[in-house]
Amino acid sequence: MTSDDLSLMRGGLIYRTMHWIGLLRSRLALPPLIAAVLVTVACLPLVLACAWEGTLLPGRVTMPLIADASVYARFALALPLLVLAAAPADRLLRSAVRQLNRAGLVPANQHAAFDTLVARARALRDSHIPEWLCLLVALAPAVLSPPVVTELTHISGWHAQADGSASLAAWWAWWVSLPLFHLVGLMWIWRFLIWTVLLWRLTRLDLDLRPPHPDGAGGIGFLGFAQQRFSALSLAGGIVLSGSCINHFIYAGQTLADVHYLLAAYIVGSATLLLAPLVLLAPALIRAKRHALLKYSALGHRAIRSFDLYWKRGQPDEDASSLLDSPQPSALADFGSVYASLAKMSLVPICRGNILWMLLSAAAPLLPLVFLAMSVDSLASKLVSILF
Repeated sequence: MTSDDLSLMRGGLIYRTMHWIGLLRSRLALPPLIAAVLVTVACLPLVLACAWEGTLLPGRVTMPLIADASVYARFALALPLLVLAAAPADRLLRSAVRQLNRAGLVPANQHAAFDTLVARARALRDSHIPEWLCLLVALAPAVLSPPVVTELTHISGWHAQADGSASLAAWWAWWVSLPLFHLVGLMWIWRFLIWTVLLWRLTRLDLDLRPPHPDGAGGIGFLGFAQQRFSALSLAGGIVLSGSCINHFIYAGQTLADVHYLLAAYIVGSATLLLAPLVLLAPALIRAKRHALLKYSALGHRAIRSFDLYWKRGQPDEDASSLLDSPQPSALADFGSVYASLAKMSLVPICRGNILWMLLSAAAPLLPLVFLAMSVDSLASKLVSILF
């Protein structure tokens, strides 16, 4: 492993435990296997318990397990999504860290500081304390309060027995299924915080930023694409929110108009929160752009002066000493193109594509709510009236 090789996922207490029991040395496709095991542990006992109590299928209760969209959203969709998205996210984030060093963004005199920065991030990842805290936080609701596995507690469902007490399935969901889901989500959030700390410490280095770089971010635009990998959090959160809203539509009589502000706030808020760490790099980009504008403005004056003396007054610039001072129109056009790139440089390594990706990741799971709240005929008629 090289000094700039940083994997956010391959470390910590859970990873070491899997290595100790030999899972990491097997030739099995580990992420799908882990996802399948977690979904089985979270869902299968629920199905068996509800079948035993007669609340699996419609008939005895208003909201049987098979018709609870929130259960599907949490344990059958969001939970495996977070597990399966970890490996691809880790590969891209590792590549981004290596790119910082290998693209020349870290000057030679900063290599030792950069290696220290990566080593500290690796130490945070390998610390046992945060993962124990994640486990405690995931179990805290089960320890501190009785089972509350649905927001619609006033509706008869699989979660309660006839006398109102918690069902056997509810106890399993409260002590096992929900803590599993919360633990996986908290592990993602912990990795997100490690990445945020890494970006914050990166601002302390004197990075070799190039303001006219074609990526429009001084050469670190790839960090915006790396940040997109955390969209798995907004996607999973959107799935959970969608499942909860579907239950409210079906069993509580709510409509899309009742929750549209909540949905809009989630889409915008989650995208903003997940992209926010990149704002930490803004001061370095602002300084680089300001200094480059001063230098390139002076160089531009020299270029215009040489052009003016040669083409308007018919005499060469006696002080000309470089290609930049060439009076040819092509040289001036090339300089103008470089200066235009500099002037358009973003003050944060975020492009419109990054923002759009984050917004779509949060909004995509909420699309079923539109079709659920409106019939196909009414939706088609509204689209026709808008377009025509």
